[in-house]
Amino acid sequence: MSDGFTVGAAMGTPTIFECPSCRETIDAKAETCRFCGAKVDHDAALKAAALLSRVNQACSDASYMKSTALVLPVFFVLRFIPFLSGLGSLGFWALLIVIPAWALRWWLKYRKIETDDADFSRARGRVLAIGITVSCLLVIFVLLFAVSVLLIASQGMR
Repeated sequence: MSDGFTVGAAMGTPTIFECPSCRETIDAKAETCRFCGAKVDHDAALKAAALLSRVNQACSDASYMKSTALVLPVFFVLRFIPFLSGLGSLGFWALLIVIPAWALRWWLKYRKIETDDADFSRARGRVLAIGITVSCLLVIFVLLFAVSVLLIASQGMR
């Protein structure tokens, strides 16, 4: 019986999963659950470990996306500060483009995950909200930019 973590976990192969009996996190290489003593089905355990690993990665990616999206207002404000306006503009426009693409990539990568994990449900909702919000901001700022260019061009023709 193994109650430690295996070399597989250190090598990148997911081996950690929730025991179906007691919901405690255990190693898929164990013969029995160290908490409740339930026998471990190794094939099902490895599949559950792979699913848990994908769910954890999806939640982590969503968290990074949220943190990045929270920087967007900072870059917006930096656009109005002398000597930092270039950095602010560059960061603001880069994030306006990158975040919707990142949200789309997240959806394509993790859309097939089927789990009842509450953290994954929150991550899915967070990515959807961030993707829609920043995409709408991108459209608004592109339209504002286009209108301002047209107004400046029309002033130059007079």
